[in-house]
Amino acid sequence: MTPDTKERIIIEGSKLLMGVGPSSMTMDDVARACGISKRTLYETFPDKRTLIGECMRRHHEAKNAAVKEIFDTASNCFEAMYRVYQRAREMYKSTSVAFINDIKRLYPDIFNQHIESEKVAVDGLAGVLRKAQDEELVIKRINPEIASYLFMLSLRELHEKASSNKYGFKDTDLYDHVFISFLRGVATIKGIEMIEYLENQQQQNQ
Repeated sequence: MTPDTKERIIIEGSKLLMGVGPSSMTMDDVARACGISKRTLYETFPDKRTLIGECMRRHHEAKNAAVKEIFDTASNCFEAMYRVYQRAREMYKSTSVAFINDIKRLYPDIFNQHIESEKVAVDGLAGVLRKAQDEELVIKRINPEIASYLFMLSLRELHEKASSNKYGFKDTDLYDHVFISFLRGVATIKGIEMIEYLENQQQQNQ
């Protein structure tokens, strides 16, 4: 087994995991997607649980690295939050409802690690909101920790439930409204102007 083989397994396994969920993903599917034998796959990852755990770990590592790069290069907090949202939106479009539901039901230990990473995200977003308050983009009376928690709670609802389908809403439309409503709800007048500028910029780029 070479490092390239292990990397390919993680990449293809992650695609299947996010796309169909862990209960529908089989080791046969992973081996086929990688163009390797099942023996090679099992020599690298002894079971499906180990592979899923590594895919989840890599997923969070990649997300954290991407978010850090965005905030390091953005000119202000709202621009950074908008870019993070756009990245997360693309991930959301390619992630099945079964992904979170199955992880929670079948692999509670891995799900608990996912929840721990969510807590890190809440703390990180709260820090961003405090900085945005310093930039006069977010209302001073807003509690950053509570606002961040409620936002993450809304996103979790979108990921875990498919009940919105009976209303005929598109998942991405719901995601957009959750984000924009959150951002506008905490924004100052200066922040609203920044949001409208970013929205216009996004429309021009489409």
